[in-house]
Amino acid sequence: MQITPHVHCLWLEFEIKTPAGERIPRFVTSYILAGDTLTLIDTGVASTAPDIFAYIESIGRKPEEIAHVLLTHSHFDHIGGNGLIAERANPEFLGPEAERRMIEDLDYQHSVRPVGRMRDAVSGPVKLAGFLAGGDEIAPGGVAVGVVHTPGHSEGSLSFFVPEDGALISGDVLPEPGTLPIYESVADTLASLEKLKALGGVSALLSAMSRKVSRDEGVSRHIESGQGYMREIDGLVREAAAQKGRDVSPEEAAEFVFERLGLPRAGLIPIVLRSMKAHLHEEPM
Repeated sequence: MQITPHVHCLWLEFEIKTPAGERIPRFVTSYILAGDTLTLIDTGVASTAPDIFAYIESIGRKPEEIAHVLLTHSHFDHIGGNGLIAERANPEFLGPEAERRMIEDLDYQHSVRPVGRMRDAVSGPVKLAGFLAGGDEIAPGGVAVGVVHTPGHSEGSLSFFVPEDGALISGDVLPEPGTLPIYESVADTLASLEKLKALGGVSALLSAMSRKVSRDEGVSRHIESGQGYMREIDGLVREAAAQKGRDVSPEEAAEFVFERLGLPRAGLIPIVLRSMKAHLHEEPM
């Protein structure tokens, strides 16, 4: 779907298989910047690469025109198509230096951040041709892009701002109410969201956690809804600790939160427990 003159958004469907054999439907978001060449922001999972190629052809361009891939972060559902994209177009891959090893060494990422069978959803590792950091200004394919460091979901997470279009692509840093809470630091996430709220000239917000595009006055409301969701979760974690005692485990906190919010028990996975641990170990919000 074309969002602005240069920015196209693709909501890509896939499934996560749990060790118990359950299938959890998920979606992941990739973006295309259409300029003199094509720039792909995040590559989804291996099974969604054909959908990216098909969309590019549907707008009268060729997948071989992908000259750059910008990665918001290293998680498998955002780098899973890297190998197939590299085979088809051989672009330059650029991403956060702090997550270089996670991008280039998939077995290492799986060892430190196990997410069930998601390792199977990655088409292959690639080498980063260069690094992106907050404050960088680049122009792949002639489209100006500002880089914003927005840690919280992961250490090196990046957001990208296309000033000519007023389009802000926030990666996974913005939690979406009603979805699984996935972040490594509560304080860093909130600080990153304040940073995004303070950006000037944003008229369209594209969050990888959401199927909606927020525009104009809705941009700040969308960010604030994510902040409110985190505060709600934090309050529930504190309530669980008060009821169960100071030594409440992340598992116990997560079960309490999931029951109160009506979240599916299949979502009680290690990366969610890491979020609960962050709430327990950081200062109350």
